[in-house]
Amino acid sequence: MTDNINEMPMNTNNDEATTITEEKKKSSVADVLHKVSDFGKKVGENTQKNAKVFLEKAKNDNYLRRMKKYNPLFPDVYQSENFNLPNIIMIVDEAIRRDIDVCEGAIGWTSNKGRMEVLHLYDDAVSLKNITFVPSVSCDAIYFVDNFDPNRYINIDSIFTKSHEERLSELEYIAYSLGARSCSIEIIETDTESKLGHSAIKSRKSADIKNISVTSDENFENDFSFINSSQRSGHTKTKFAGSDNPVPPTLKWFAHDDNIKKLIEMRCSDTNAIKSRRLELEGSSSATMSYKTALAIDATVMDIGIKKQATMENQAKKENHSKLIFEIEF
Repeated sequence: MTDNINEMPMNTNNDEATTITEEKKKSSVADVLHKVSDFGKKVGENTQKNAKVFLEKAKNDNYLRRMKKYNPLFPDVYQSENFNLPNIIMIVDEAIRRDIDVCEGAIGWTSNKGRMEVLHLYDDAVSLKNITFVPSVSCDAIYFVDNFDPNRYINIDSIFTKSHEERLSELEYIAYSLGARSCSIEIIETDTESKLGHSAIKSRKSADIKNISVTSDENFENDFSFINSSQRSGHTKTKFAGSDNPVPPTLKWFAHDDNIKKLIEMRCSDTNAIKSRRLELEGSSSATMSYKTALAIDATVMDIGIKKQATMENQAKKENHSKLIFEIEF
């Protein structure tokens, strides 16, 4: 009996140990499952975050691409002191970009067309900056900056006519300021078209030599030229009361013309003042623009998609071949 009594506690301890071991196993499994669950949640959260970041980046990249494509100009940039106006401004209708989200609130856009930068300005934003458009603001019209005033833009369709009128007016103002009794201005414009070429002429000659017929071919080369010129002229004459108190005029178009500057100097001299003068002023001496600029404007206008019958290049050439004959009497 004693042996059986002693064996019982030993069995009880084994059962308890087994129970504790099983509970530890269950606890470990629960911990592992809990950790796996937490890891899964974190992976899911990170995946959602990464997806959200990716979508935001895609949206931003798409937005930046569209901003680069449409290049909208906003009022705060346009009106800032650091914004430099391009030499060409085209007035456009705001409606053409009304439904583009990146252009919302813009007053136009800038682009590099042909060889020059262009400001495409909405017609309802013209008053936001102190700019004068000559002769007036017109939608789809293209304007080029004035040589003498960076805030004045002239329609390219009339820029040569306008500058021609201003030169005539300035010559009359010179006569008036110097106290002239009369002045006359003769305008001569010459359109010259030259064609150079090279021709080759082949001739066949026949001759009888000692009853033998001989034929020879000869080539003759000849340079030729064709010149077609037409002249247009006009003449104006102005009379004044005359004055012996000449005032040196402020010059714009003829500020660098030596003939005009000498005329003013001689008239304002205290000794041996001039009584009359005849000047021939070449169009190139007071040109509206250079050939290079005229070509750049033509390329820009063509790239915009506007067709012009009279190109800037042709008008610049015509102006260069023009002449103003200025006669003045004191």
